Amino acid sequence: MERVPEPELMEEKEQVISYDEADFSEGEANLINQINHYLLRKNIFLDEKDLIVDLGCGPGNISEKLAIKWPNTEVIGVDGSKEMILRAEYNKKISTNEKKLKNLSYICSDIKNIESNSFLIKKRISLLVSNSLIHHITKLEDFFRTIRSLSSNITVNFHKDLKRPLDEKSALELKAQCSKKYNKTLTNDYYASLRASYTFKELKNFTLENDLSSLDVFEEGDNYLIVYGNV
Repeated sequence: MERVPEPELMEEKEQVISYDEADFSEGEANLINQINHYLLRKNIFLDEKDLIVDLGCGPGNISEKLAIKWPNTEVIGVDGSKEMILRAEYNKKISTNEKKLKNLSYICSDIKNIESNSFLIKKRISLLVSNSLIHHITKLEDFFRTIRSLSSNITVNFHKDLKRPLDEKSALELKAQCSKKYNKTLTNDYYASLRASYTFKELKNFTLENDLSSLDVFEEGDNYLIVYGNV
């Protein structure tokens, strides 16, 4: 199936609300566990000197879980959508874990221009995370240029995203499964995201051809890809 790019930002209120109200908790908890497992395997222990950045943070679901998992670190969620950042800040304010989120803050910024933000002056990033962001980026070089510019020799990258189905039939089957659990707006967005996603081969070849072979790419099941390692 040919890739069909979608808008890089989710700025419509209906989209933001649908995404925010959906229950992705199982997948989000799985992602945090995967990151933690990788850090432990590398004997990396995060504390007050460390900065975690969640790129494309959306309404803050992953950012909050990162802040709670590593309470002694500083966590910054970044998204280019003002509506998403407003929702993330609101969610933090009303969270039952609000007292545990004092280490969490948000920045509204296009990730392609993020290196100009002042938070980079304070600390080097120890952990750079994204979830379902890569497919929103029209050109792969923009995503990898960003993570390269944000990373230092200590930065662990961990980026998870959808994998583009092999054909339209498979995409429509996944869309039908989604419609049983989520509303029409989210189902349509999910279908658009599937079509906009990259394949394992596209991501792997890009890393090999652009001096990024220190990053590993692997398939998680039939529907997800993970890019991880040091840049």
